[in-house]
Amino acid sequence: MTFFLVIAVYTLRMHLITNPSDISYLTGVRAHDPGEILIVYNENMIQSVFCDARTSALFDWKKYQIYDKRGEWWKKLSEYKHLTTDPDFLMQTLRNALEEYGLTLSFEKSPITQKRVLKNPTELELLRTSQALNKEVYQKILPFLVPWVTEKEIARKIQILQLELWASGPSFPPIVAFWEHSAIPHHSPTERVLRSDDTILLDMWLIYEGYCSDMTRMVYQKGIPEEARKIGELVMQVTKHIIGWAQPGMRMSELDKKAREMLGEYEPYFTHSLGHGVGIDIHEAPHVSSKFEEILEPGMIITIEPGIYVAGKYGARYEEMVFIDKEEIYLL
Repeated sequence: MTFFLVIAVYTLRMHLITNPSDISYLTGVRAHDPGEILIVYNENMIQSVFCDARTSALFDWKKYQIYDKRGEWWKKLSEYKHLTTDPDFLMQTLRNALEEYGLTLSFEKSPITQKRVLKNPTELELLRTSQALNKEVYQKILPFLVPWVTEKEIARKIQILQLELWASGPSFPPIVAFWEHSAIPHHSPTERVLRSDDTILLDMWLIYEGYCSDMTRMVYQKGIPEEARKIGELVMQVTKHIIGWAQPGMRMSELDKKAREMLGEYEPYFTHSLGHGVGIDIHEAPHVSSKFEEILEPGMIITIEPGIYVAGKYGARYEEMVFIDKEEIYLL
């Protein structure tokens, strides 16, 4: 078992960061098999890196003080008596090891996770590029939506197109849902074949230079029931209205409430929150739901994705990524 960790020191406090995405944010290092890594971070500067020999090559030895022998870094860590850490990302084996060396732990959310909510200009450009590639893949997949193709075949083709456009790959496998499967919000592609009168839901995401993108589109063929087309047009209108209506300073819960009001009689069929943050992770803070009172702040990137899911029949979702600027919200 391997650990990928950061110790962040804020003045007299230290925070043990175990979330790999927080580590990527601090260091730019996100390996598939990172080994064991700890970082002492003090006053916005990385003081020391603790890792094994495999992952030490990922770091600039001129920039950091690196300990790449386990005996060295456990001895060094024993000098710290108390650490705070995010319990959601703390492995029990690691906790036991730290406590064996005399360290005490207290629990709170990672300050780096919260810092990641507001994107800097470099992150904004990476996210903008990631979403542009995602939309290009969508345009390229449309000609392949022909009768008798399967959901799995389209999902595989989407992933191939992503790699051909130099994306790092999908952050998760895409959702490809034909007709009745579109009523399942997180449907996994099957061998279900496309018929000429099916609706098609495509929820696509990819990673570019470590940053994710996310979008959902509906594709309608001739001969579908009027109600199926109606709910598709409705969720698209709600998405666009919320983007034009929302302003910095509003609460997340206000956006969710407004979307549900606009869905009218279909509101009971909207079974998830309105959106989420996007960045290094495909789903990250902030959360756009009725349960969260966080304020829309400049620098945030969120999704707006209302959906209607009529079990056993069909569903629809329309999703956009947006950037919160100082005075407005605009599409990525």
